[in-house]
Amino acid sequence: MKLNCNVIKDLLPLYADQICSEESRGLVEEHLAECQDCTVLLRRMKNEEVENSLETETVDVLHRQAAFFKRKSAVIGAAIAGVFMIPVLVCLIVNLATGAALDWFFIVLTSLLTASSLSIVPLMIPDHKVLWTLGTFTASLLLLFGVICIYTHGTWFFLVSATVLFGLSVCFLPFAVYAQPLKEMLGQYKGLTVMVVDTFLYFLMMFVIGAYVKVPVFWHLAPKISFPCLILVWFVFLLIRYVNCNGFLKAGICTMLIGVYGFFANYLVNRWIGVERSIPAFHPFVWNVETVDGNIRWLALIGCCAAGIVLMVRGIVGGTREK
Repeated sequence: MKLNCNVIKDLLPLYADQICSEESRGLVEEHLAECQDCTVLLRRMKNEEVENSLETETVDVLHRQAAFFKRKSAVIGAAIAGVFMIPVLVCLIVNLATGAALDWFFIVLTSLLTASSLSIVPLMIPDHKVLWTLGTFTASLLLLFGVICIYTHGTWFFLVSATVLFGLSVCFLPFAVYAQPLKEMLGQYKGLTVMVVDTFLYFLMMFVIGAYVKVPVFWHLAPKISFPCLILVWFVFLLIRYVNCNGFLKAGICTMLIGVYGFFANYLVNRWIGVERSIPAFHPFVWNVETVDGNIRWLALIGCCAAGIVLMVRGIVGGTREK
């Protein structure tokens, strides 16, 4: 009986696919009428075939739907591009008909390129939409600034470009590093990359501002005001990202640190740049023009310290329980 089962098990795949001979089919069916184990095995094989068939059909449907939406997005993108071409052609015709040089025409053209980067590019590009959209938007925006600066004979292009690049980096770079292929390329250094790029663009912005305003006192004040802020931001980042301790403990330390920094920053920076400034007094029951600033700063300090202590205690107690 055992040998017979082994032989039948070899024939079951052919029997399930209905490709065995009539003699083999008769032997299998005769055996299945008596053997419960082989019957269960046949039922399981058929269920697996159904599942594999459904999975294959699901994948095919998803691929067809994805291809359909890609074609539809491309058609919509092409239609929007056609609509955007109408004002471009109108401006070109008007420019040529009036005998004017092609100056403000390029402003209109680059403006529409900027709008296209946010509307057409996400529809037309099949892969890496986030990176392509952010990249084309940044490039077209800088191009627009350049054209306007040339048309107005200005000297502010690098000033505006540096500040805009820093602002865009702060807002959108954290999302860009999680998009493919940057996510795989950067690995565990996504946060560090964002911090390094933001810091570099901040220094670039400050350098361009100083070169543009051409005021010597700027180079005296800007570093002394900026460096403490950067040190705080980097300390908080390194603590949260790389220090291996309880999350509540990290939150408590950061909350207290931010509260203390916010309270003493104005005093310390003024002392650093040579301006005499005293620590404000706390008058919780006197609120007027002279006391409101000090009262608010004291309340913020007390609130941050209290919240930080609560979080740190929660982290210490939670860490003790886990051990």
